[in-house]
Amino acid sequence: MSWFSTMALATLACACTGMGEKDTWTMPDVPATEELPEHWRTGLEPGVNLGIAQNYPGDRGIASSPWVLAAEDFETGAVTIPTEEDRYALNVTVVDTEHYTGSHAAEHAWPEGLNGPTTRFVVPSSANEEDRPAYFMRMCFKYDDSFHPGDLTLGVGVKGFGIYCEKEPANVYTPCDGTNWYDVSVQYVGWGPSSKPEANDGYLWVGHMYSYNPYPERAVPALGTVEVSDPAAGDDPYRFSSYADPCWYLGFGDWHCYETGLYLNTPGAHDGEARFWIDGVLESRVTNMRFRDIEDLYPTHMHLNLHRTTEGFPQTMYRWADNIVLATRYIGPVATE
Repeated sequence: MSWFSTMALATLACACTGMGEKDTWTMPDVPATEELPEHWRTGLEPGVNLGIAQNYPGDRGIASSPWVLAAEDFETGAVTIPTEEDRYALNVTVVDTEHYTGSHAAEHAWPEGLNGPTTRFVVPSSANEEDRPAYFMRMCFKYDDSFHPGDLTLGVGVKGFGIYCEKEPANVYTPCDGTNWYDVSVQYVGWGPSSKPEANDGYLWVGHMYSYNPYPERAVPALGTVEVSDPAAGDDPYRFSSYADPCWYLGFGDWHCYETGLYLNTPGAHDGEARFWIDGVLESRVTNMRFRDIEDLYPTHMHLNLHRTTEGFPQTMYRWADNIVLATRYIGPVATE
């Protein structure tokens, strides 16, 4: 199992059982909603939060919104969203046997031994022009029961999607320092055995947010938990995982809309945020974040990730994706027809 998966599963078990140690530093207050930039205030209410998608039932025409950078519903029968080297189009299959809306979806398949690629959408410079910019990704997923490992003691991990600054070449072994890289991302992990009623034949499946950033120990869990990971390189941590509290356990075979938001900090200040929603319900919100220390360090890519962090299973694992939207405003769940 990779370092990434080992750390994710370890922090997940800690977070979902309430056993994490608390930092001893004094946390600042969570900013009141009225203190936030106006375009940061959406999506914070209890229950389902509607966003720009409410004006486009079934996501029809959502690409015409001035806040949308790209959208994909696969209804052309092909992949139209652009990614570097066409990696997303070359590594998924558009099918008419599964869909969230419409009649098509993308099928992601991982046969034995395959990790899968990272596919990158390039964030246009126009997304960075607003004062206090924010960035959002929403993808709807359905996980097949092939993600059940068979052996309940084995962990499974697969990345979902995320917003990245990759101004310089970097990876998980490159410490974030405020001048090189950061991210806010979503991944999915499973573990067992479990007798919880939400378990999939004894196996629990969870989607959660994580972030590589220079100051994870100063991140404030306004909603959910923050679990700081041990560094993969160097002495200082530069990653945390955030989980809903209580955890939202996902069912194999169920469609859900997942969204994450990166709210960029003022250079050198702890005034950024990261958020994660499932079906429009805010599950995690982390404040007091400091992604960057220099002005020219904006998000460069949005990952439509096809990377599985645990590959040693004999069965082919399947996931379906639909209703992808990338934007500079909170998107919200797909509006009903």
